Amino acid sequence: MAFQSLRDYLETLDRHGELKNIDGAHWNLEMGALTELMWEANGPALLFDAIKDYPRGYRVATNLFATRERCLLALGMPPELPEDEAVEKFEEVLANYKPLPPRCVAGGPVTENVFHGDEVNLFRFPAPKWHELDGGRYLGTGCCVIQKDPDGDWVNVATYRIALHDQRTTGIFISETHQGTAIEKKYWAKGQSCPVAVSLGHDPMLFLASSGGFGFDWGVSEYDVAGYLSGAPVEVIIEEYTALPIPANSEIVVAGEIPPPDVELRPEGPFGEFTGYYASGTRPEPVIRVKAIYHRNEPILQGSPPLMPRGHYGYSFALPVKKRNVKRKLLASGIPDVLDDCTLAIPGVEVIKVRQRDAEHARKVGLRALETSSARVIIVVDEDIDIRNPAQVLWAVGTRCDPESAVDIVRGCKTHGLDPLLLPEKRREKNFTTGKIVLNACRPFDWRKDFPPVNRCSQELRAQTLNKWSDFFTGREIKA
Repeated sequence: MAFQSLRDYLETLDRHGELKNIDGAHWNLEMGALTELMWEANGPALLFDAIKDYPRGYRVATNLFATRERCLLALGMPPELPEDEAVEKFEEVLANYKPLPPRCVAGGPVTENVFHGDEVNLFRFPAPKWHELDGGRYLGTGCCVIQKDPDGDWVNVATYRIALHDQRTTGIFISETHQGTAIEKKYWAKGQSCPVAVSLGHDPMLFLASSGGFGFDWGVSEYDVAGYLSGAPVEVIIEEYTALPIPANSEIVVAGEIPPPDVELRPEGPFGEFTGYYASGTRPEPVIRVKAIYHRNEPILQGSPPLMPRGHYGYSFALPVKKRNVKRKLLASGIPDVLDDCTLAIPGVEVIKVRQRDAEHARKVGLRALETSSARVIIVVDEDIDIRNPAQVLWAVGTRCDPESAVDIVRGCKTHGLDPLLLPEKRREKNFTTGKIVLNACRPFDWRKDFPPVNRCSQELRAQTLNKWSDFFTGREIKA
């Protein structure tokens, strides 16, 4: 199923019992606390209405992708599909990627209400203060920031955080290593402000593409990716002030410009980030001077506040179907027999499953993965390890990784501005480098045939036993 809008997706979640309506919550911390508690409980998505200080109809939706079932629904897959089968199916889809550019239309639901110039008032939307130590309210957490490369036709759509400063000004925080920073610097080098539009509620596929869930690089427009994955072009309107394509079916779009840093910066942060920390502090950051607001009747602000990680679900970069991006890149680089990969702990631990070719194969995989993964810890394991089971991964590390010969510490690797371990002086100098570690937790190749066997029942015996005694195991999740 292709969703044209956030509302289409919410209706589907509601039909599947995956949505709960909440009236009367306060935008100041209460909505954030409810979102976090429901996240920890693996509960449904939330749709807030009648928010304190706001009229009914100005809504906020959260926890939209917090479970495997909702991730699969967002991708148009059956929610009951087994995880490994979903990964295989989606890998096939991505392997056949062909860009499907957006289609320009004359108008759409997002133009039901339009405000220009002095009419602009960003406080008309119930932007929450999500976390207790946040530096303020945030309009954009589940947003799509739209920019165009001034040196070509490429339109980048990415997810960055958008703070609420005043009626006509937002902050925008983009890590130094991201594409949005490279684009705005091109405009600033010419003494120009960077045109920008921000969608604050949109169809799920566009958001998943925008937030980097599918592993495409510089020069690939997320509009093209979302269109391909949805099977239909994203409908866009050319925005008046910026000449940028904005989604016709968005809930809310703000449009304006990002002036150069020597023209205007404002204090932004701290903010509770996806690392599970308030990692970036408070410092001067660029702003968006908003020229126009567009929104649907009874608009829905998409809230995807980062929360302390509890596993490998929750945000687009942690979708089950994204787990093999590292695998794809490793295979494309010419390294064979990379079987699977999984971000076991967000954002710091990547596990890669291999079928060993020679004594250096696993080590090569781990070192090459440093170039393709943002993880600080890379663990390479044999094909018999369930890489989505932390206990099995740690068991492999504890029994197969020799600290004397199977550990590589590499200095000077690329990291990002939200890394809580980045030294303060490095952060000030914008030196985004760090050390990383590769753990070879595979059986030693040279004597793997003599390595002690695992004391586990055969697959055949397990299947026979589970089949014969199936009633005994009802309601228990046990892999055959």
